[in-house]
Amino acid sequence: MKMIRKMTALLLALCVALGAVSCSSADQSWSAEKDGDRLPVGVYVYNLYAAISLAQTQDGVDTSANLLEQEIDGQPAEEWIRNEAMRMTKEIYYLRSELEARGIPLTDDEQTHAESLASSQWGYVPDSVKKYVSLDSFTIAYGELSVMMRKLFDSMYGEGGEREVSEDELRTQFESTYYDFDYVLSSLQYKTEGELTGAEGESDEMTDEEAEERKALFDGYAVDINNGVTTMAQAAQFYADLVGSTDTEPSHELVNGDTLDSSFPSEVKTALDEMEAGEARSIEVTILSKGVLLLQKNDITADTDDFLADENNRDTLLTSLKADEFNGELDAAVDAFEGVTFNDAALSGYHASEFYTAP
Repeated sequence: MKMIRKMTALLLALCVALGAVSCSSADQSWSAEKDGDRLPVGVYVYNLYAAISLAQTQDGVDTSANLLEQEIDGQPAEEWIRNEAMRMTKEIYYLRSELEARGIPLTDDEQTHAESLASSQWGYVPDSVKKYVSLDSFTIAYGELSVMMRKLFDSMYGEGGEREVSEDELRTQFESTYYDFDYVLSSLQYKTEGELTGAEGESDEMTDEEAEERKALFDGYAVDINNGVTTMAQAAQFYADLVGSTDTEPSHELVNGDTLDSSFPSEVKTALDEMEAGEARSIEVTILSKGVLLLQKNDITADTDDFLADENNRDTLLTSLKADEFNGELDAAVDAFEGVTFNDAALSGYHASEFYTAP
């Protein structure tokens, strides 16, 4: 009897150490069920992990502090994360149901695409999540969900959809949110290798006088371009010859406003918003060091036809136009969707703290 009691005590201690998930007699292999269709518990666990990332983007969240000690929308963050993970899991059932009701469930090819999408991203899932999430579960939570959302979105806003976006709307969206420009950049602090003579003790730092000369040079290029005396391409060649650079052509960009904000100094967007098509300016910027940029704004309307001829570009524009509307309506529809049961015995064993490290 002593041995039985001792073994029982050891088993109970092991259950405490491993958590309720490991030792409960309830079936903890599934997370949610609707009409007899059960989702693996790994689907919920991945959504719990994904909800942590989403939580860090919410208004009022201080990412420099411990997320789990904060509140989101008046709720403790861990409670918000748990509820969001359950909503994401419920969303799978809603999308399956809605696509079925529209007569457009995922085809075999689309299911294969979902599997391929998941496989391509599986390597980015951390080991702490893979402890509980199989590739099959990830395929449902990430791959299938992504493909279903896009299919529903396209069925609403794409060609033939009940809210089909017109060609004119796409053209307007492109021409009002994208920027086409050329530029040549020079540092105002350091000389290029082509400018250095190789003399012993020579510094690569510009003097104040050299920096002022470089600014004046770029100012002159801008004036000459605007007066029709030279072109941007010629100015780039002049500058390359001066500093011994092999970059003899101006850099060219066709980007949307978000990319411009994230990839270029703020002075660039400010200037482009003020400029007319064809205009050139010389502006000072700070990237890794102080610099001067010769900038020319190009006519965005000259790019429209070619841009819209690419189906991926059209999808990008469509998403930028309607994603907020779609996501808001999807959230409301999922909240109102009924008939989904959650396996609380399984879900209670997983906590956001296992997948989150405080800064």
